[in-house]
Amino acid sequence: MRILVYGVGAIGSLLTHFLCEAGNDVTIVARSTYEELKNNGLVIRHHLQKKTTVDHPRVLKKYDGAHYDIVFSVMQGQQQVALLPVLASVDADLLVLVGNNMETDKCEELLAGRRHVYAFQGSAGHRENGIAVVGRLPATDLTVGGLHEPASDADISLIKTALYTKGYKVTPVSSMYGYYMYHFAEVMPYCYLCYHVGCDLKRADRDGIKKVMTATKECFDYLRLQGIPVMPEGEEAYYDGGAKTFSMYLLYRLMSRTVLGDLMVADHCKNAVSEMKYLDSKFEEYRESHGRSFMPVWDEMRPWLNEA
Repeated sequence: MRILVYGVGAIGSLLTHFLCEAGNDVTIVARSTYEELKNNGLVIRHHLQKKTTVDHPRVLKKYDGAHYDIVFSVMQGQQQVALLPVLASVDADLLVLVGNNMETDKCEELLAGRRHVYAFQGSAGHRENGIAVVGRLPATDLTVGGLHEPASDADISLIKTALYTKGYKVTPVSSMYGYYMYHFAEVMPYCYLCYHVGCDLKRADRDGIKKVMTATKECFDYLRLQGIPVMPEGEEAYYDGGAKTFSMYLLYRLMSRTVLGDLMVADHCKNAVSEMKYLDSKFEEYRESHGRSFMPVWDEMRPWLNEA
């Protein structure tokens, strides 16, 4: 299968690695990293797995006008929006927009008539000295769906075929809009806390972790008031005060004390400040236009973003 990938940061690099492992004919578009990728290949240090891989996809500085079966765009939210006019002109059977997406209205407008889906990959990391340093679990998950409906069986089948390799799974959901909004509700309070402790989560105390969970619950309640279905289904149980809530608290505490939190949270916060501020501002715009409900802990934590 012929695959084109835009975006070879830590997340895009890992996706490209699995696409290569699955035996696809993979091309990546890179500008600032073109020379190092051309000369050295795509080098990834899988931190938790304690291994390094090197892949050799074809490297371009810009789209070559060829036909591709799938184009994956793996970008920070604000970068994804800027790339939309280019994506709209690419000759491809399917476009897959991977990453945090808070401007889906613009995506729908500019990609009208194009076959496209939305996705999110569960990994993190950064690039340093020509190497992508990646934090991932044993099975890397790509959550995929249409904006307000499931992706078609044909689209899911095409993506699963492209990523049919050990250590990767594709999980369909019924609404990526809901997934993005509730993912934002879970991620941002932890990011606020991370900046408040200087991106050293070991400094996070119990009160800080409790604030993260309370702020997330406030946002979940607000989104449900807007009629947005919880995605993934049942995720609200981790914040309703029951046994699952305690297990989530323990997970947050564990992450704040181990390399998992450093890689999956602190590392991203340090290297994606502009994206975090972009996401925060877009959600504030949403609240202004949809009615600002009472979210006291969330609003107490938001100014910590300015400590980044």
